[in-house]
Amino acid sequence: MTAAPGRALWSGWPGDPNRFLATIQIGITLAGFLASATAAVSLAEPLVPLLEFFGGAANAVAVALVTIVLTFLTLVFGELAPKRLAMQYSLRWALLVARPLDVLSAVSRPAVWALSASTNLVVRLFGGKPDADSEQMSPEELHELVGAQRGLNAEQRMIITGALEIHERRLREVLVPRRSVVTLAAEVDVASARAELAASGHSRAPVARGGHLDDVVGVVHLRDLLHDRGGVAELARPAVVFPDSVRVSDALRRFKAEREQMALVVDEHGAVAGIVTLEDLLEEIVGEIYDETDRDVMAVRAAEDGSLVLPGTFPIHDLVDVGVELPDEPDGDYATIAGLVLVLLGHVPEAPGERVRVSGWTIEVLAVEHHAITSVCLRRDRDGSGEEQVRGDLKGDGDQGVDPGGDRGQ
Repeated sequence: MTAAPGRALWSGWPGDPNRFLATIQIGITLAGFLASATAAVSLAEPLVPLLEFFGGAANAVAVALVTIVLTFLTLVFGELAPKRLAMQYSLRWALLVARPLDVLSAVSRPAVWALSASTNLVVRLFGGKPDADSEQMSPEELHELVGAQRGLNAEQRMIITGALEIHERRLREVLVPRRSVVTLAAEVDVASARAELAASGHSRAPVARGGHLDDVVGVVHLRDLLHDRGGVAELARPAVVFPDSVRVSDALRRFKAEREQMALVVDEHGAVAGIVTLEDLLEEIVGEIYDETDRDVMAVRAAEDGSLVLPGTFPIHDLVDVGVELPDEPDGDYATIAGLVLVLLGHVPEAPGERVRVSGWTIEVLAVEHHAITSVCLRRDRDGSGEEQVRGDLKGDGDQGVDPGGDRGQ
């Protein structure tokens, strides 16, 4: 397959920005100079007889009128319209002008060299480095650039944005907390373990002595439990372990290199904070991958008044999937709706009923177990008021069958 002629010409320009910029500037300067000179000679003089009522100022008025008209035409046809067209059809126009630009560069090579040398000298005088690359685009600028691309649909923008964000996100933000992890006791027989794992709706689970995550033997897959021979501990394979400070992007590379789909996540003290799966990490890029075993989604209950009942473990960054956006959420080291409530309250609630407001939503604590918020209710404020802490009793929806142990995909 042969590349378009313009592609080969353009391939050399990025490595020599001085040549590119100097050639462009020479073309712009020559066009402006020739247009001005031509207009002054050929256009202004024929207008003088028509402006005789200005007397001796007729020539000056003619030049001024020609300059104004020429400036208008130059801005529209020489600057604004071409730039707008180039932004909309960048590749097509780049290939179209590649050959003329290359010819202009060859013809004006001496002038380009002189301009480049002079530019390098001035850059050095101001403390710059002529050979240095331009500053890298910040993540915020990349986000704005993606959002401004009208040719991308919402799903494409979400995937690109997710790919940009995984480098900033840590495992502690996406893990399944330990209290929500389905764990198989190393002492149980294979048949019991198979029944327990199948009932949980997951395909793999950690195997731990006494069922305690701090004493993990390994990870077992449902297919390993198909035959009733050997013990569960004997069938478990060594578990991959990640610190909770690892970036999502780095964890994805480790999963790919080790061909694993589940890992234990430990905190700075060495205690198991939870688990993370390959599906969890991929969902950070492509969005939620829902199936019949996704407890987070299954646990959400919507009432007729528009309120939502969620498990406390519901991930903050998944709220948009249920129609909740919290642009004013406070900064903090939390990843779940329960963590957000704790940050806003400033203390651990001892009983249901406490409420907070954020971004036009009221969040009420519906259930608390062992100092953990296990269920909350979200209601949109009618007045759209801002963030404010409130205490009181709302008419709760706690009887709607919330699964307080809702967890993400294992």
